[in-house]
Amino acid sequence: GVAPAIANRLIGLITGLVVVIRLAEVVVDPILGNIVDNTETRWGKFKPWQVIGSIISSVLLVVIFSGIFGLAKVNWILFAIVFAILFIILDVFYSLTDVSYWGMVPAISEDSHARGILTALGSFTGTTGWNGLTMVVVPITTYFTFIATGKHTQGPQGWLAFAVIVGIVAVISALFVAFGTSEKHNAIREAAKQKMTIKGVFMGIIKNDQIMWVSLGYFFYSLAYVTTNGVLFYLFKFVIGKPGEFWIAGAVATVIGFVTSPLYPILNRFIPRKVLF
Repeated sequence: GVAPAIANRLIGLITGLVVVIRLAEVVVDPILGNIVDNTETRWGKFKPWQVIGSIISSVLLVVIFSGIFGLAKVNWILFAIVFAILFIILDVFYSLTDVSYWGMVPAISEDSHARGILTALGSFTGTTGWNGLTMVVVPITTYFTFIATGKHTQGPQGWLAFAVIVGIVAVISALFVAFGTSEKHNAIREAAKQKMTIKGVFMGIIKNDQIMWVSLGYFFYSLAYVTTNGVLFYLFKFVIGKPGEFWIAGAVATVIGFVTSPLYPILNRFIPRKVLF
């Protein structure tokens, strides 16, 4: 509902912000990891952040997809400022959920083989969820837009409904993790019981050449991944002109995920990890 020139600026702002924040997570995630690590509650370190992070990020997701209650049509500059603030807060709480999720792996089991299976399952379901969204996003947005307006297109009503569905699934998933797992006090956790300051975290990373090399590799991977995925829907919608076929990108990736993710623990039985990587 805004002028094309303003819409282009907002699209540039939003996609640019997504890429910048993903790159900033290289610095932010260790800080969030330190917050999770220093959390002590009756429910453990990780479960509170699973629930809190998923609820807050899901609510903010819905607010953003509402056009911040129509603010974009009233004052696009104010919308841009509020959007940036809300998106950063959303990303921080989503990252707290994500960091605490993967931090739970050694807390659930100290057996290396079991942790490998847990990690592979987490990657598998995460990949399926992400690519599954790619497959259903256009049908969902089109369907709910049609219900609201009678038009077969991806309108704001459809995108809001999509955000609500994603938010509900995210919260339910986090509750499954919170109530379906139990933290164990094992040798791995006892060895890492000493509280670490934020400065200590970064000094530990900087002085560990292995972590630095892995981080560099992950940095380039994230840059490529976020840059391509951040504009993929725009490619189908505005360049190819066939948003209805966007699901193909998700279908291909889902099939690949089904094949590759479960393969890792199987291959690891016969091939050492260094060679496998």
